[in-house]
Amino acid sequence: MWIVNLVFKGKMMRAGELSRRLRSEEGSALVLVMFIVLLLTILGMGVLSATIGGAVRTETRENDVQSLHLAQKGLDESTAYIQARLAKMTDINPDKLEDVLRGLDKEGLNVSTELGVGSSGMIDYIEYKNKNIGGQTRQYYIDVEASALVNGVQRTLQQRITIDSYPDFLKYAFGSEQNVYLNGAPVLKGNIYAGNKLIVSNRAEYTYLGDSSLTKVTMFPQIQPNGTDTANSGKVYVQSLENIEYHTFDQAGSGGEPEILSESTDMGQTIRSILDIDLDKVNIKDQKKFVQINVEESFNDKLVEATSPANVIAAEELRKQLGKKNKSELTTWLRTANLISAKPVIPPPVKPSQNDGENDAAYQTRLVQYNNELLSYHRFFMNMNQSYRVDGNLTIDGIDYSGITFTDTAKRGSAPKWLVIDGNLNIINNKPDFVSIKANILVTGNVTIKGNVSFDSTMFVLGSTTVEDAVISGLGTGTDQKELVLISKGPVLVNRIDAFSNVDPTEMNAFFYTDDKADLYGVGSIFWLRGGFFSKGDLTVNAVLGNANQPAGAVIGDKLLFSEPQITSPRARERFRVIYNYNVYSDQQSSLPRVRKVNISVSPMRLISAPPQSPDATTTN
Repeated sequence: MWIVNLVFKGKMMRAGELSRRLRSEEGSALVLVMFIVLLLTILGMGVLSATIGGAVRTETRENDVQSLHLAQKGLDESTAYIQARLAKMTDINPDKLEDVLRGLDKEGLNVSTELGVGSSGMIDYIEYKNKNIGGQTRQYYIDVEASALVNGVQRTLQQRITIDSYPDFLKYAFGSEQNVYLNGAPVLKGNIYAGNKLIVSNRAEYTYLGDSSLTKVTMFPQIQPNGTDTANSGKVYVQSLENIEYHTFDQAGSGGEPEILSESTDMGQTIRSILDIDLDKVNIKDQKKFVQINVEESFNDKLVEATSPANVIAAEELRKQLGKKNKSELTTWLRTANLISAKPVIPPPVKPSQNDGENDAAYQTRLVQYNNELLSYHRFFMNMNQSYRVDGNLTIDGIDYSGITFTDTAKRGSAPKWLVIDGNLNIINNKPDFVSIKANILVTGNVTIKGNVSFDSTMFVLGSTTVEDAVISGLGTGTDQKELVLISKGPVLVNRIDAFSNVDPTEMNAFFYTDDKADLYGVGSIFWLRGGFFSKGDLTVNAVLGNANQPAGAVIGDKLLFSEPQITSPRARERFRVIYNYNVYSDQQSSLPRVRKVNISVSPMRLISAPPQSPDATTTN
């Protein structure tokens, strides 16, 4: 029995010991520590992996940015190279500029870098592509590509460089290198440029019977697109918004305090009120980028062209010589150098009378000879195919000399010819028929234009220019009518065009430029111009709307009578209107002035190749 109890007690002891041991926590800390170590190891590995991946992405991004900048440096060096090549040209001839651009290459160019081993940059190509002649300019296009490699990351960029070889003044319907004053209600269709300030008011000033203090409150000016080209015309180019000043007068003439556009609380509404355009039509153009002309240099350049020099070196040497001469020395050179053939002003032939005892047959023979001489006399300046000079003044009146005509090759060929007038040129036509002027003309003196004249002409004038009671039409028919481009060293006076007329006038087909200041009026007269007007000095226009008449029995102190309200909607007939003529480039391109520098503009860069990427990398263009 005791054996059974012993066995039972042993079993009960082992069961209790087992239960006690099962309830014991000895060894659990080790498991917990191992679990935490494992967890921290996993987290550490994740952090390490993220850190390494971030470092790799950062390095890739850094290489990406560095390769992008290095490729951009290649484009910049290409642009600088082209600018340097063109800067060496003392005479930029638009007709020969294309040959220079075709000769551009990347030989000798490299893209330096201090990024170390594994980094390099290169200019892949500089390639002349094509040109665009006509429209509003003559432009040449050059495509440039540059690439860079930085630690295995490669970037390739392309860019288009545009070169504009015409002087800037021909791109605008109206403008000045200094201040532009728009007083009253002129309508200007095209682009406007002000090299200093653009000053606008709704009050026109005018002179009548010697009183220069007269004014008329009217509407503000209007800037409009030229035809259907709404995207590229109807813009205003200024130095800054601070340079647009406006003056508002009430109907009694009070007010007019100067206000600045940039200080307006609502610039959009203000610019619509004073110029009838949206604010996005106002563009900032630095005057330093304005491509100017020098009238005297341009005159000498065309004078050299008229001599047909043997080569470029001879032309440049002659140009330097002419640049040192004053007007008197220039006259002496023209008349003694014999480099340009003389075309003397000759008296008209005398009609013969029948001599006593002369038979009719002999008289008729002399009469036929006279008629032939008279015909030749009238056509003395017709169908000219080479350059000539005239020593002294020349008058084209439609009676003695009936006009001036060049052949097509002489007018607009690759080597245009010139009529050089060492004196004054007077084109005075008192007949209803139009006098025709188709020629490239250089005038050392003054120019006067009166009456009905049809032009297909580029004219450089060292003196002043007066256009008085003239009707200037384009020579040609239909849509192929040409125009006058007149570039004057002295002032240009356009006077009494359709004075006190109240019907739509004939537009003048002309583009005027003066190195002086200019004042234009559309108050008593009606001034409608298809072309443009630009001055180096201040340019001022005063204009009203509707009908203008002189009072009956006018005496000093009277004002003009304006029979239509000036504040109307829609506006009454404008008395001053300029519409830009895009065809001036294609019509007169061979004889237009050359420039000493060109406009160079670059398009936005275009990414061609992106760097290799890891699965979680992103590309930034």
